[in-house]
Parts: sequence; C-alpha cells; structure tokens
Amino acid sequence: MIHQLVYYSRNTVPGDGRAMLTNMREILSVSQRNNSRDGITGFLIFDKTWFVQILEGERAQVTETYNRIARDTRHSGTVVINVRDVPARLFPNWTMGGAMRTPEVQEVYLQHGFGGPLEPARLKSDQIINLALDLQAFEMDRRQGQRIAS
Repeated sequence: MIHQLVYYSRNTVPGDGRAMLTNMREILSVSQRNNSRDGITGFLIFDKTWFVQILEGERAQVTETYNRIARDTRHSGTVVINVRDVPARLFPNWTMGGAMRTPEVQEVYLQHGFGGPLEPARLKSDQIINLALDLQAFEMDRRQGQRIAS
C-alpha cells in the first residue's frame, strides 16, 4: 500500500506573475531533488493564491515530507484534506509534477467546474486528485507534442 496525503495552503510570496513563476520553478526543483531521494511522488497545483498538493510514498517519508513543507515560510495555513492508504501511486513518474494555473491550462480547470478561483476548503480529495490527473495528462500530451514537433 502507498500512503497518500492531500493538503492545501495559502501562498505568502509577494510579487507579480514572473515572481510567482520563478517561485514555482524553485519549489518544484527542490521538491524533485528531495522527493527522488525519499521515494515521494505527487503533484502540486498552484493558482497564485493556493498551493494544493498530493504526496505519495511510504508513510514515514510522506509524514516527514509534509512536516518539512508545513514549516516552509512561502505559505501559511496548511490544512490536510485527506490521508489514506491507496493500492498504487497515481503519479508514479513524477517526483513532483506541478501545474501553475495559466490560460494554457484553463480548459482543464473549466472541465472540472473551476471557472473562478480555487476554493480548496470547499473541495474534496477526489476532486483535487481528478484535477491533478487531468493536469498531468495535459502536461504529458504537451511534452509529447513538443517531441513530435522537433
């Protein structure tokens, strides 16, 4: 069994879109390095106001990773939405995939009924996971298209 934790938190990093993008890239880069070392996979959704994240792995590693994340000063008000054991990883190839909400991926949000801002306190774990899976598929299709074009 794989341990899975879903949480959200409020972004506290000031700045415009470029600063947010730089911050997101930095978070993903460090997360990928740490998670690769610790056997953690998952997905991070970022919409300028909120971080919504899914972590997967061994229970102790997921707990340790979440505790480290909760101490990070780039966000506040961390709330765990769900913790459970699942039969398999949903994001096996992503030491930490991520999607910043941009016009390019807005259609994916609309397909899930998110026309306006995310309100993670109103979301259920399965809604977040389904959105993340579709964002992951969008990103994989985009990357595949880039490979074919080159």
